[in-house]
This record gives sequence, C-alpha cells and structure tokens, in this order.
Amino acid sequence: MISTSLAINLVTALLAINVIWLIYILFRGHTESLVRTIIIIVLLGIILGYLQNTRLTVLSFKAIKNDLFPPDIPEYQYTVSESDTLYSHRTIYTFFTGQEVERDSTIPAPPELKVVMDPNGRTFTLEDPESLNLVLDQLKLPRVSHGAKELVTITGNQTDVGVYRWDDYPLGTLIVERTLFQKRDNLQSYNAISRIIVDSRRY
Repeated sequence: MISTSLAINLVTALLAINVIWLIYILFRGHTESLVRTIIIIVLLGIILGYLQNTRLTVLSFKAIKNDLFPPDIPEYQYTVSESDTLYSHRTIYTFFTGQEVERDSTIPAPPELKVVMDPNGRTFTLEDPESLNLVLDQLKLPRVSHGAKELVTITGNQTDVGVYRWDDYPLGTLIVERTLFQKRDNLQSYNAISRIIVDSRRY
C-alpha cells in the first residue's frame, strides 16, 4: 500500500519529466518518439486526475478496484446510540448479528471483517482494511489508512479479544469489535463486525 499523497507526488514528477522531454524532442525534431511521449503524458494526466479526486487516502489494488467499480454490497442494518462521559462522546453503531437475523430473512447478514490468523492460532490481524472501509463508507465515516492487530496482543487484557483500535482516527479513536457469525443457509461461519465505536477521545 502507498499513500495517495505520495502517489500524487510521484505521478506529478513523472508528468513533469515527460513534458520536458516532449519540449526537447519537439525542439530537436526527434519525431519518432513524439506519439509515444504524448500517449504517456495523457495516461499520466488521467492517473493524476484520478488521484486528485479520489476519496482514498491509501492506495492498494483492491481499494482502487472497489473505488472504480464499487462492489454490490447490501445495505447493512444497524442501530445507532450515543453516550457521554466526562472525557468523551461516543457514537456506537451496532450491527444485527444474533437471533434477530435468524428470525427475519429480510435482515442482511452483518458485514464481514476479513482478518488473517496470527501464527499463535488464537488471534487475528486486520492486514488489509478495505473490508472495514467499505462499511465505513456506508456509515459516512472517514476511512482508516492502515490495518490493526487484535488489541489483546498489545494490552494483554482478555477483554480486548476481538477488538481493534485506531488511535490516529480523524474523529478521535475508532474501535471495531469482531464476532463469529454463522450463515443460516449453509452453516458456514465468518468473522463479522458486531460494533463500530467512534470515540471523540484520543487514547
């Protein structure tokens, strides 16, 4: 993955070099490479235009693909609650992951959180945040720019099992809770997002 700002700088530099080269070959009369240089300039211009207008802050092949060709994801159902403490304000998005999904076939299954099992076989790491970012897009929340380890591997506290935290989130602190959800049609299980918490306090 690479940051969008860095990609913009690189493409801008390449574009400038090619424009200078175009001026040089026109001045020298080397018309044999004229068409190729113009094509490269046009392609770099298109890429630069995309980078300057995309909402992505970090680029990966999967993120660009989903940005250009948005996947057909369901409108997830969730509840929103708010709580205040002396130090922060929390907005909590709770997804339906339990018996209410079993009772009502019209309620879509909760969003999948694509994580990778750690070598210890007990914890999971969110390496590519794109599965989470698609849900954040639906909630009209800022994206995250990187993955995260399961919080228990950092704190050692068992209450942090299945919890992921971003302390550098634009709105304060982002907390994501993972649960195991079993599909009712084929009984297959997957890691799902149960809650997303936006905490105005920075940890």
